[in-house]
Amino acid sequence: MVAAAVAAAVLGCRRTEQTAPLNVLLITLDTTRADHLGSYGARNGATPSLDALAARGVRFELAQSVAPLTLPAHATMLTGLLPQRHQLRVNGGGVLGDGVETLAMHFQRKGFRTGAFVGAFVLDRRFGLSRGFDVYDDAVARDPEGGDVSLEAERSAESVADAALAWLRADPDRPFFAWVHFYDAHAPYAAPKPFAERFAASPYDGELAYVDAQVARIVDALEKSGVRGRTLIAVAGDHGEGLGDHGEATHGLLLYESTLRVPLIIEAPALKPHTVRAPVSLADLTPTIAALAGDRFDAATDGRDLSVDLIGQRQPETRDLYAETHYPRAFGWSDLVAVRRGAKKLISGAHDELFDLASDPGETRNVMSDDRRVYRELAAGVLSMRREEAPAPAIDEETRAKLASLGYVAPSGAKAAGPRPDPRSKIEEFSRFEKAAERLRANDAAAAIGALVPLVQADRGNRVFRSMLARAYERRGDRAYALQLYKESVAIAPADADAWYELAAALQDGGVADEARVAIGEALRLDPRRAEGHNMIGVSLASVDDHVAAADAFRRALSIDPRNARASNNLGNSLRAMNRPSEALDAYRRAAELSPRNPDPLNGIGVVLVMMNRASEALPYFDRALALAPEYHEARLNRAVAVATLGDKRTAATQLRELLSMLPRGREFDPQRKAATALLAQLSS
Repeated sequence: MVAAAVAAAVLGCRRTEQTAPLNVLLITLDTTRADHLGSYGARNGATPSLDALAARGVRFELAQSVAPLTLPAHATMLTGLLPQRHQLRVNGGGVLGDGVETLAMHFQRKGFRTGAFVGAFVLDRRFGLSRGFDVYDDAVARDPEGGDVSLEAERSAESVADAALAWLRADPDRPFFAWVHFYDAHAPYAAPKPFAERFAASPYDGELAYVDAQVARIVDALEKSGVRGRTLIAVAGDHGEGLGDHGEATHGLLLYESTLRVPLIIEAPALKPHTVRAPVSLADLTPTIAALAGDRFDAATDGRDLSVDLIGQRQPETRDLYAETHYPRAFGWSDLVAVRRGAKKLISGAHDELFDLASDPGETRNVMSDDRRVYRELAAGVLSMRREEAPAPAIDEETRAKLASLGYVAPSGAKAAGPRPDPRSKIEEFSRFEKAAERLRANDAAAAIGALVPLVQADRGNRVFRSMLARAYERRGDRAYALQLYKESVAIAPADADAWYELAAALQDGGVADEARVAIGEALRLDPRRAEGHNMIGVSLASVDDHVAAADAFRRALSIDPRNARASNNLGNSLRAMNRPSEALDAYRRAAELSPRNPDPLNGIGVVLVMMNRASEALPYFDRALALAPEYHEARLNRAVAVATLGDKRTAATQLRELLSMLPRGREFDPQRKAATALLAQLSS
């Protein structure tokens, strides 16, 4: 509480005139089930701050997400559009269209300062949600080598709250729109102390309790600074979590209430505390927030403005609510669509299910045959929505020609005729797949292979299962078989940019340069905004000493992903090869800043400083690189060069002899061995 008070105290005082604009704080809680909050019935005391907000504001009993995935759900919350309108249907795919109006753009035009603070890479700026924000803080830590990053890469709720509080106190006299996103409740559940200990029996609730404490810091800061009374606070979950319901441990695959029902709370000066019991959609959030803050949202939305009903404490009229998941398509399964009307809910896929949520909230009884009229009406709505969707792109002749020329052939049995399998019939296999992925993340490749082989054999058309198996074999050191599996994955799903990208990476790592260039070209044709793809093109060009073109490719990668440390380091390498040391130094320093545990840019800085006749300044960088990677032989060689440049031939010779004694056998280390031998001979002459 001391930290919260200090953070709040520096927010500063705000104007108190009645005419001052209303501030807006939107807090989104990733992977948060409504029924795990105290205000929604939970009894474990995990969420006192959120419960206090619900007691002061409007609590929506039956708020529904539009998709059980982070990116589509947030795109809807920030635009008021359904996924088929904003076109972000899955995590990691696509970018918000240029013509789409966002809530941040709305407030920015009204003169608000706008800031976003997100907790996971899945909401990185490359996907387009940064539009309209003066500050879009997506500084999520990358892997030690600083390259492509998992969609699940995250930062802690505390670090997100720290960044948001610093921004809030920086300019206290202007009205603000702030979006704060907490990702922590996403699996794996690993809350920090003391929350992990308090909720040892339910790690998921431990994560929620940790997030709740960070929500308290922000709300307390607004209270202490005197601005809470003129701030609209909206808290919304983006989607829920299966936690074993209907066999789904996490989320994304199915459309049951465990992953669609979310908490939604709005506190605003014009609103008296009450509960909205009518079902509402996250699509309603944008027009409602804009109206409560004083201005109608500027663009058309699929959601509705609930402000008049909320101010008058009336229940909104019943309206059909839409939800979807396209995630199963990645596995070769059918997508699902859900439509809810009051208590009746239809889930439509390869087969249909109709539930009466009033009598069966757990969705255990399909009542389709009992209420044929409602079923027909809801099914007609689903059919209409599906007709509006653009058809999946066909495989063009150019791609077919590439597959044929490279000899990529799908395994027998992969191209099954008939409709795609329904993901509800695949939940057991999906659960086994998730467990295999956990083993691979834990570097237990053998266990992952043991789990994945029967999955691949049973579902031969499943590109994701096969690619994960390839990754496991690659991790175990069997590159040849991994490459075969990657090629089969591309043949199974030739329109999948991820499949081509994974193949290209394996080909490049294996030294198959010509095929790698073809594969990465196809990946970028399908998804031109993949930063690491442009980085791979740059690496390929640099390998044939075309450093001018390579530098252009690395810059393209950085224009898409400014936090890509690998591309920045590679840009430094090409600039150094082009004898542009000052620019190379800037690129290396940026890479070192972005990825402080990566020794490569530290070595690069040292080399450039030696080139610039600043060898004494270079030594600490080589030392830091070797502290991170004691077997980084190139850095050890470069350090000896720097010492020799400074005139200390004896020490340099000693270091070179040590290096030669350390170098393993094999052609891989021949360049360092030859260079060290030649320099040692030169120093001894």
